[in-house]
Amino acid sequence: MPKADLKHPTENESVGHTTPQEKTSLRQRWGAARRTHKIVAILGVLCVFMLTLAVVLGAVTYSSAKKMQTQATAAQATAGQVYSSFKNQNLPETAAHIQTLKTQLDEIEHTYSSLGVYSAIPVARTYYIDGTEGIAAARAGLAAAEKSIAAMEPYADVLGFSGESSFEGGTIEDRLAVLLQTLDKVNPELDAISVDLGQMDAYLAQIDESNYPDSIRGQPVKEYIVQAKELSAGAHSALSEFRPVINQLPSVAGATEGKKKYLVLFQNDNELRPTGGFLTAYAIISVENGKVEAEKSDDIYELDQQYRATQDIPEKLGKYLTTESAWNLRDMNISPDFATSMDQFYTEYQTVSGEEQDIDGIIAIDTEFLLSLITLLGPVDVPGYGTFSAETVPACDCPQIIYALSEIITRPTPYLRTDRKGVLGPMMREILNKAYSTPKQQWPELFQTGFASIEARHAQFYFFDEETQAAAATINATGALGQQHAGSDYFALVNANLGGAKSNLFVTYDVKQSVSAPENGKVTKTVEITYKNSRKADNCNLEAGLLCLNATLQDWTRIYVPEGAELISTQGFENEPELYAEAGFSVIDGFFTLEPLGIAKLQVTYSIPYQNGEEYELFIRKQGGIKEFELFTDVNGTQEKQVVSKDTVVTAPF
Repeated sequence: MPKADLKHPTENESVGHTTPQEKTSLRQRWGAARRTHKIVAILGVLCVFMLTLAVVLGAVTYSSAKKMQTQATAAQATAGQVYSSFKNQNLPETAAHIQTLKTQLDEIEHTYSSLGVYSAIPVARTYYIDGTEGIAAARAGLAAAEKSIAAMEPYADVLGFSGESSFEGGTIEDRLAVLLQTLDKVNPELDAISVDLGQMDAYLAQIDESNYPDSIRGQPVKEYIVQAKELSAGAHSALSEFRPVINQLPSVAGATEGKKKYLVLFQNDNELRPTGGFLTAYAIISVENGKVEAEKSDDIYELDQQYRATQDIPEKLGKYLTTESAWNLRDMNISPDFATSMDQFYTEYQTVSGEEQDIDGIIAIDTEFLLSLITLLGPVDVPGYGTFSAETVPACDCPQIIYALSEIITRPTPYLRTDRKGVLGPMMREILNKAYSTPKQQWPELFQTGFASIEARHAQFYFFDEETQAAAATINATGALGQQHAGSDYFALVNANLGGAKSNLFVTYDVKQSVSAPENGKVTKTVEITYKNSRKADNCNLEAGLLCLNATLQDWTRIYVPEGAELISTQGFENEPELYAEAGFSVIDGFFTLEPLGIAKLQVTYSIPYQNGEEYELFIRKQGGIKEFELFTDVNGTQEKQVVSKDTVVTAPF
């Protein structure tokens, strides 16, 4: 964009009233605090940039540069106060610091204008104009932050922030209902904030970091410019990504189109399956004006008993799940792509007589999701079943909720138990009740916990409405397998426990990848996966009547890699792995077993098409149902270690 076309925003631009307030409130609910954090971080970076620019020009104009250095230092400190106040959930204090920062920016701009002579000097002109662009970018960022904070103020109470709130009465449920019902008024304010962020991007784009040294007097320069651009672009893209979510959320929560109904599937991640866990139970919930009510819940085996269709078990699954000949509903989540599995499951579910037909989507949650909520909210009392908590118990060296649920659902008894998994519906109801009544100070953390669960695929959504599903996809909430990005590598490890025990409670693994430099348009990779079971075996003899959690893990292992891969060698599998194409990927398919207190190592070497000879980029998809795993990469000698707790991108030079 030519500099002459850029218009600096003025303080008289409209901020809006009710609408802006709801806008950021929802963004906060969906992790929008991250965007505000980014804006504040950008301001801090820009202050440092102005500080270093003052040093550059200070050699010639000492007095003005010295004054500007002092001003920039003060502004940087204020930017830190803005961040701290927001982090401490104090909106009035945050707004006050933003006003101070605006005044300080005015002072910096006034001092900087005294250096205008440099705009006529050939070499210095570039740096002087960069300074004006930096100041303009800071103004645009401040405008976006100011509108965002003002928008949150009326909903401060709902969001757990201090500050005046328009919600003077009613329960949290009442307040959520009002919030959801008024979100349609938010879009104009989102547009205004998007314009501010777009201007900030445009101003920063005029600054060429290659004109600057890495550092001056020990102060990073080029790094700060690059960081400011990245943070600005991230804030702008975050707003664009969340717009569809904001538009669709009222409908999803039953606030604008009447009550919604969803089929909820409980996945036992201790018996890991491709979408995140064994489909152990299900429930029907209704949502109206943001309030969730559980209508029914039942054991997946009860559902399977009513399922009359007879399909042969798929060949790939039946090869390892030899105890079954027919394909049961409980085993239909064999695709790691959640929507693909749910298409199969729901098609067959609809044939079951007496089950709810008029539903709007499917939600899957696992035990890790329940655990994260109870960790935050505290112990939950479920009438008829007892108290559930996140406290570690020595009986399994695991959270009490996991052990208690296993006792209720899994332990063999000498009598026939009905409704073994009826506890899950009441438990969800009590967790929701506790969430609704939790102190307002915990609401931001509660929303962040929910969003983190979505990022880690402990909660996955499949909406039958295409627009709603597309909106969920923007925040990676659909459990999609995704697709290979052009010019990058892809890796998705998908494990399925077919042995019936809950061994995954005690199993961890790490992944090591060694990648060579490209040759003839291909790279060769060796991937080593080490599985460890940390606990001794349980007595799984049915006659003993003991709780059987840990036994031999029988694992169907699939590794999804870029299409066109060639398998070179494998080790550690109990069969000869197959290589086939599926969903736009090449899949390495095999099987192994792991004993309690044992270690199993798998190794595969393969080549993939890869054209970029300068940089290696790897997209790692994390499987639902697992907490995290350690990844070690060695790219042509460059080594790196990191913990993968959500989808992750790794880059390294060749």
